[in-house]
Amino acid sequence: AKKAIQLGGYVVGVAYSEDFYSARYEIINEEEDLYRLQGSKYVETDKNNIYNKVKDLLEDGNLVLFFGLPCIVAAMRRFLKKEYPSFLAVEMICHGQTPKAVHIQYIQYLENQYRSKVTDFSVRKKCCGWMPAYLYAKFSNEKVFQEEFYRTDYGYAFSIMSMHSCYTCRFKGNNRQGDIMLGDFWGTNEEDEFWNPGGVSAILVHTEKGKNFLCSIDNIKLFPTTFERIVSHNLCVIKSNTPYGNLRKFETMFAQKGLLYAVRHSIGRKSWIKLMIQHARIALIKYGLPYN
Repeated sequence: AKKAIQLGGYVVGVAYSEDFYSARYEIINEEEDLYRLQGSKYVETDKNNIYNKVKDLLEDGNLVLFFGLPCIVAAMRRFLKKEYPSFLAVEMICHGQTPKAVHIQYIQYLENQYRSKVTDFSVRKKCCGWMPAYLYAKFSNEKVFQEEFYRTDYGYAFSIMSMHSCYTCRFKGNNRQGDIMLGDFWGTNEEDEFWNPGGVSAILVHTEKGKNFLCSIDNIKLFPTTFERIVSHNLCVIKSNTPYGNLRKFETMFAQKGLLYAVRHSIGRKSWIKLMIQHARIALIKYGLPYN
């Protein structure tokens, strides 16, 4: 993103709104503003007329670096109708999005609990290294909430309830839409020469344009690996989500009585403990560590 701006271009990505109740596409052309696009947003995003805005920039001859989920990148390409030499698309390795209502209700819940407005929020806060990810919220009264993401109601909802289209995603496997694909390189460990306790990114290059741009960046470290190794711990590159067995019950409760009720009543204590163990196991596997 810094490289694109240094070349006089624009960066398009997703930022939270000022009150953190929504996430929407925005256009950045100053390095000091890039922090707003950083960090995962696990919620369905507002498009904010981004397709027309990007097309206008491209028609004026500007470089545009576009970050989005594969389905959004596909929609952007379909809208543009032609290939622009100055358009670069980076698709994210995608697990799926959860509905807006999950995010909104959880922000409301936290603000009610702390009797204060959220001033900072993250679903992937690095509190003690790469894993586990923490849900983090800071409030105007200076109080802080911090919990492992998958131990929160938000994390549970995200783990079992995606947008329905995510269960039959057409943009998996070889149906790539970006020039570059970017995501977490799960499965790495301290024995790898590229190990970083703060996290390692997997980069898959799909086009010559993407390769040339990536190789022009001189302040990142690149190491060769294989597609098979990336996918071995990141099956969502090639495979859609499988609907959770309890999904229909959860969705019905969520629609009728909201997030907190649905989480409390859709699974019993034994199932909750089982889910937590499963997520702990997944975290260890992603790190490439043995699990007993």
